[in-house]
Amino acid sequence: MKMHLETSDQNLISNYGKGVLGINGQDFRSNILITRTRIIEDWFSGDLKSLTIAHFAPILDDVEAVRPEIVLLGSGHLHIFPDFSLISELREHGIALEVMNTRAACRTYSVLVNEYRPVAAALIQIEE
Repeated sequence: MKMHLETSDQNLISNYGKGVLGINGQDFRSNILITRTRIIEDWFSGDLKSLTIAHFAPILDDVEAVRPEIVLLGSGHLHIFPDFSLISELREHGIALEVMNTRAACRTYSVLVNEYRPVAAALIQIEE
């Protein structure tokens, strides 16, 4: 069988696991925010209850040609929700926040970005 190297003009999740998130073959060891075209390293640290709209400034700044319609929040190894006011604040900007564990967020991002959907993923490292 002839194999072809898949290339893309988008950021693709290449691997994920305990303490590592791989984007386009490069490993990141901090929490990251990714869009089709950008990777924001050291995106957030702390308790998810302290997550605010200010942490999402990189997707609200109009640098992207198309603003994400969905942000997938990967909350680490557990499914933990941030303060619910964040959901309504993002909705005011036309962005839906979907919360799931990081493994599920990585898989969902991969499906949506490959469909060329306007999506971003805010990923907390998996610790266990």
